[in-house]
Amino acid sequence: MPPLPRISVSVKAAVMRADHVLLLSYDDAAGFHYNLPGGKAREGECLRDAVCRKVAEETGLRVRARRLLFVVEYVPEAWQGEFGDVQKVQFNFLADPLDDAAPRMPDPPDPHHVGFEWVPVTALASKYLLPRVVPHLLDTLGQDCGDCLVDRW
Repeated sequence: MPPLPRISVSVKAAVMRADHVLLLSYDDAAGFHYNLPGGKAREGECLRDAVCRKVAEETGLRVRARRLLFVVEYVPEAWQGEFGDVQKVQFNFLADPLDDAAPRMPDPPDPHHVGFEWVPVTALASKYLLPRVVPHLLDTLGQDCGDCLVDRW
């Protein structure tokens, strides 16, 4: 039996405040684009804990991960390696800030990170978000359903 593939697991958060979602802006090899805050989960770390940790590291905001919105997978062969050669799975959560703090740049800053923007949900369709999940984000933000992540074995 062949060995199991190495798969990168990451988490992202749609941090909501008054019908606005927090986006991070970047200018890098992919050009100017936006990302939801987040990043790689650590081995042995619960996904909800990982998303709260990564949002705090990237923005300084303390959040509560409310519910799983959707999952994105990237298989390099299916995309001719457009985003690297590592298979990835990304869990996207809806998150609430725990206070009124303003986002701040991390220390040390990512050299490609340009800034933050609270974008009205109604304006998301006009933003270039990577991965390209705007339609899925809009669909799931508009649903008031339960959390589909079962984190109890």
